[in-house]
Amino acid sequence: MTLAAHLYRRMMRRGRVISLVALSSVPGLVLWLVAFDSPQERRAAVYPEVVTSSGYSFAIAVLILTVATLRDERDAGTLPYIYMKPLARPWFAADSILAGAATAATIAVAGWLVTLGAASAIAVDLDVALSGLTLFVAAAVGYAAVFVPLGFLVPRALLVGLGYVVVIESIVASAVEGVAHLSIWRIAVSIYADLAPVFGTVTAQTILGPVVPGAGGGMAKIGAILLVGWLTLTWALRRRDAV
Repeated sequence: MTLAAHLYRRMMRRGRVISLVALSSVPGLVLWLVAFDSPQERRAAVYPEVVTSSGYSFAIAVLILTVATLRDERDAGTLPYIYMKPLARPWFAADSILAGAATAATIAVAGWLVTLGAASAIAVDLDVALSGLTLFVAAAVGYAAVFVPLGFLVPRALLVGLGYVVVIESIVASAVEGVAHLSIWRIAVSIYADLAPVFGTVTAQTILGPVVPGAGGGMAKIGAILLVGWLTLTWALRRRDAV
């Protein structure tokens, strides 16, 4: 936990946090703008439509933040120093992913609070917006499990991560059913769709595609992604003998 706390503090620098909170707040700002052109009776349905479709800005914010979890330490040559106290590689990997997930969740809560404020401003029932927290936090944890190992393994991790978010999640997953089931954003949306009091069938089909709404199944998939990310990072630390 000491290592996780160290990595968390290192990543949560003020300038970085402010800029990434602004990026993750885009869904809330879009919601506020779109809702004013919508009749009152449709505003409750606008929240899930806007937040689930414009959330990729949040995914990019998590990418920028979490790829730096071990990359900053590696680039600065400080990995050997923070490993001076013996720590098994599986624990090292677990602490690193925990730190990445915690920072991503912090940004997630900030971004969700903006959507909550927008929902309050446009007089949407807050029950609709409160369940949106599950979408942001589930996506944050899932993306952290992928991007933390990516930042350690790949020299240009930010570009590779952007390619994943823009090409794989946005384009390929919309066309290939098998890839859609592996999309972290769609998994997070499937959890939210099961919990949200208002989530239109058309919206669900548009965003989710072949992915079936379900909180239990979605959480199990996020857990599996965490496990794969942890195993990958453990392997990478051993393979490269970085610590």
